[in-house]
Amino acid sequence: MFQTIAQAKHVLIVSHRKPDGDTIGSALALRHYCQTVGKPVTNYCVDAVAEYLRFLPDAHALGPHQAIWQSADVNVVIVVDAGDLRYAGVADFVPQLPGPYTLINIDHHVTNPGYGHINLVDSTASSTCEIVYHLLDSVRAVDHTAATCLLTGLITDTGNLTNLATTASAVQVASKLVAKGANLSLIAKHALQYRPFNTLRLWGRALERLHEDSKTGMVVTVLTLQDIHDCNADDEAVSGISNFLNGLDQAASKAILVLTQTAPDVIKGSLRTTNPLLDVTEFAKLYGGGGHKKAAGFTLAGNLAITPTGYVIHPIEKP
Repeated sequence: MFQTIAQAKHVLIVSHRKPDGDTIGSALALRHYCQTVGKPVTNYCVDAVAEYLRFLPDAHALGPHQAIWQSADVNVVIVVDAGDLRYAGVADFVPQLPGPYTLINIDHHVTNPGYGHINLVDSTASSTCEIVYHLLDSVRAVDHTAATCLLTGLITDTGNLTNLATTASAVQVASKLVAKGANLSLIAKHALQYRPFNTLRLWGRALERLHEDSKTGMVVTVLTLQDIHDCNADDEAVSGISNFLNGLDQAASKAILVLTQTAPDVIKGSLRTTNPLLDVTEFAKLYGGGGHKKAAGFTLAGNLAITPTGYVIHPIEKP
């Protein structure tokens, strides 16, 4: 990979849509490396960086820079933490680059098919940031700036080193990142403790509707588009409820399912479990989704409606 970057005219680093700490942390650490070795670099993401991650160095530089896809100088594309190019939001853009390019795929999702010319995929890693740490450390390129970015992704993907993605390797890497100057207190303040008022309002509605499904045993709740609008909630508020509910006792025996109407005719399902014997990707795959064994998601074509007895899903009929 480093030889490819050394020969690059311009490196384009892609983070997946609705970016979390892992995709942002790994992308910004790689950006820092490219800048260190004097390579022009652009960080692309379909969606804006969530407020809780804007403390990271150069987070402001990441965004939907559409003009970059017309640049003939871009000859290395690095996609981080995305199981496929569609999830990254660039499936239509990458093939249209005007010149030849090398696609590097760095990820830890078990469902990643290896879509790059170079594939650095390790489903046993706690996070993509853990993989990037080993890469950068092999060339002694982890300074305090990169360490803060990488520890952010590792900490957020492992639930502060508490969920089942946490391994001995993850703990060791976290320790090494702190030793290299990662600002743990800053990460904790912004990435772990940050809870805006509107987020808690939205979570209150989800908690109100929390119930155990009699057929599957899963703990289920729903959020409508009206809930999101009423609470003026952002994407982070919506996605955060799944991780919060993963602390329930029921998550240790069954699974958590949060159904959210994110747009008209679009319902997102988010699955979590802490049961070491369960693989929620198998459930997600039934609906065309994917993810990790303990955290997965899917999308349905339909609309949620709240009823006096709970909720119903009105599916969209295919033409």
